[in-house]
Amino acid sequence: MSTSFFPTKFLKPGTPRVLSKLELLPTDIAYIVVRELAKRDLGNFARCSSVCHDFTLLLRLRRIILTSDGIRAFRDGGRYEAFRKYVRRARFANPSEWDPDPVWNEGEGNRPYRDPTIPVLRTYIRTLDYFPDITELHISYKIPAVVEGNAFVAVYASISRQPFYRNLRKFELVVEKTHETVYYWTQTGLEREYFRLEKEDLEFLGDKILIEEDVDTAVKRLVVPAPSLKSAMISVAGIARPWEALWMEKGRGLFYYYPFFQAPRLVELTVNVKGDSGPQGSRGSFQSSMDMTQLREFGGQVLG
Repeated sequence: MSTSFFPTKFLKPGTPRVLSKLELLPTDIAYIVVRELAKRDLGNFARCSSVCHDFTLLLRLRRIILTSDGIRAFRDGGRYEAFRKYVRRARFANPSEWDPDPVWNEGEGNRPYRDPTIPVLRTYIRTLDYFPDITELHISYKIPAVVEGNAFVAVYASISRQPFYRNLRKFELVVEKTHETVYYWTQTGLEREYFRLEKEDLEFLGDKILIEEDVDTAVKRLVVPAPSLKSAMISVAGIARPWEALWMEKGRGLFYYYPFFQAPRLVELTVNVKGDSGPQGSRGSFQSSMDMTQLREFGGQVLG
């Protein structure tokens, strides 16, 4: 007699029921089959019944998208707190969908609107503390160009100290830059408005970095080996390819590459750039794969 993990409570007693091929499998074999489903198919399967939901829970939690609801579910006391160690892939929600306050609870009453750029980035980055066994990480955020350097220093400083960093096998970084998203980030008001941020946001960003050379120096000091990293992707508006930095005086974005100079097992680095009109003139969009030998040689020159 086969034991099925699917519910039969809606069947009348004595009603003959033909088990599907999947149901005829032992539970451990059925688990292997379900494990091979694509993410969308796995989600659809989980919605078939409460038993299917529970049966696939650990598989679905291996790949998460950080959203307001997700953060609440995994934080201390959340319904998924006990499952943090099962998460292997984490992806930030699309910046266009960021909540102004990602840890707000509906029962807390009214709240003033806050622009989500810095608070949400800080919250998402610190939420990674929950997941010590991540092997794949996709970070995306939208930031005013004037604080681009501060944001990357803060992001890299946080993730490079994480216990999962040395075991990270895939890392993707998507940065959109804008002068319009946050109205107060303007050159004329930067000094004054920067210090209007809340204390936690100021501590996250650190002291203002006004020139790219200082960003370079800050990131160089932070770089630590990523011995397990094999695949990486960078998508930043207007970023220069590493060899272009040899002749460009500024606006290079070279600091984005520094973490990958210390990844000895890296076999793939894709650079995806949206065109912009930067200090060096207009740049077209392009996507290219870096030559690893050339990248390592260049990294040796830059980092010494």
